[in-house]
Amino acid sequence: MEKRKEILSELFNKYRSELKELNEYLYNNPELGLQEYKACLAHTNILKKYDFQVEKAFANIETAYKASFKNGSGPKIAILAEYDALPMIGHGCGHNAYGVTSISTAIIVKEFIKKFNLQGEIQVIGTPAEETNGAKVDMAKLGVFDDIDVAMSVHPCGETHYRSGTSHAMEALQFTFKGKTAHAAAAPHEGINALDGVLNLFNSINALRQETLSTSRIHGIISKGGEAANIIPDLAVANFYIRTEQLEYLKDLVERVKNCARGAALASGTELEITNYETSFANLVTNRKN
Repeated sequence: MEKRKEILSELFNKYRSELKELNEYLYNNPELGLQEYKACLAHTNILKKYDFQVEKAFANIETAYKASFKNGSGPKIAILAEYDALPMIGHGCGHNAYGVTSISTAIIVKEFIKKFNLQGEIQVIGTPAEETNGAKVDMAKLGVFDDIDVAMSVHPCGETHYRSGTSHAMEALQFTFKGKTAHAAAAPHEGINALDGVLNLFNSINALRQETLSTSRIHGIISKGGEAANIIPDLAVANFYIRTEQLEYLKDLVERVKNCARGAALASGTELEITNYETSFANLVTNRKN
């Protein structure tokens, strides 16, 4: 065991400089979800260099990929790589480092497979748009993980550890309130203020929070609230994430949030449209929780 640890350390040092350079390149070239063309190319180029078979536009997603190295029959291990960034702030969640960590792990495992003639397959699955549409969801629906024995991911969190755990179920809802524009000073009685619908929604959700489980989360923004202070807005939009530990509770909470929106529209005299603006997530259930 100690000998293998020494070999691991040697391999890490062997690739460290090149992978650090890749990490810095990705950090300095942040791309939003489903637009990660530079990141996808950088990932696949280095994986090709180290003998991985690469499939681009994987699972019908242009900036996704699968890279694999196989030696005989045996377990299939998938390491998931993320590489999308956040609007305005870039790699605030560290996906530049996340993706490079996944790649470096796969390369070192591949070297182990070769050195000790281990049987099995190591894969890197490039999963774009983690911050928004969550490509993993679509991949799971397509059966990408059906024949995988173990799937793992890496994420910076301020400490070094590994564990099997869960993640929240999530619904991404957009509430669009439609009213009637009017001059706010000359003819306010002729208007229907769409922004009032959004403000009523926020107040109702603030009241709802006192009746929700402590592990649930409801958070949102006003993405459109009018153009000028002297014009009653005829359109206002709010985007919300609703998160819970269990999918069944999420369904119940989502309906209660929607009822808040319906009441807000009724009180403000506005019309309401409710849509999903991003892919929804079920809660992650792993083999073991510790």
